[in-house]
Amino acid sequence: MTRKLFLKHRPESTTAAGDPHWIFLTPAQAVDAVALDFQAYGPQPDLFRCIAPLILKNRCRITAGNEKGCGVSVLRGTTFDPVSDHHLGFYLIHVLETDPPDLTTLADICRQVFQTRTIPGHDRAGPISGIWVHSQMDRFICRQCGQCCRTLDYETGCEESDIRRWRNNGRTDILAWVKPWRTGPNVSGPAYRIWVDPGTGETARICPWLAPCPDHTDRFICTIHPIKPGVCRQYPYTIKHAFMTGCSGSFAPRTEPPDSRKP
Repeated sequence: MTRKLFLKHRPESTTAAGDPHWIFLTPAQAVDAVALDFQAYGPQPDLFRCIAPLILKNRCRITAGNEKGCGVSVLRGTTFDPVSDHHLGFYLIHVLETDPPDLTTLADICRQVFQTRTIPGHDRAGPISGIWVHSQMDRFICRQCGQCCRTLDYETGCEESDIRRWRNNGRTDILAWVKPWRTGPNVSGPAYRIWVDPGTGETARICPWLAPCPDHTDRFICTIHPIKPGVCRQYPYTIKHAFMTGCSGSFAPRTEPPDSRKP
């Protein structure tokens, strides 16, 4: 799951009746999530080889990948032609949108794309069919390595709720590092950029609120932890997101069978 889909279906919005780490997606939302994954992380040759037969069925052939592509050939007319990794991602999404698979197959595709547990089923109200996706973040253990804070790539992730929190707490020092972004008559709602140096106007590449941990030479602390932005509190959003963005946190061993907890 990418941040955009995670925020739209954030776990805290689920009811207390089930595991809050399960996120329900309709088939259309699941395809959107797959498309956003491809967009966020770029071509993923090993993944494409695994899911292409699920999406294209007998319209593709799989061979050994090389420097020219992941080894997927697509039926065009009467011949199978190799497709570059870049174009294959677009084609797979196109087929998912125009010729959607059954829910079981779609759940299997999502399982491999998001590297997590998925279950086809209905939403908690019952009438809507779709896919339940587990974020697996219930087992995440932060090492306080500061990697996410030292390699900022979410400077546009600030939300209006963050601004209100800082205003309500009188944190003008934090607000000084926030600048409006993409304002205008055609933009729906305010948008903000963090962390913009109030002296230079340049976006900081290392979070200005990151500090060494007094008790550990290789750990860091957030000096605004109780009121830090939501984008920071929610990172990483899934195991795959942690892996793809270089997070060095660990995941505790599972203490129960994978399917013992349901959404």
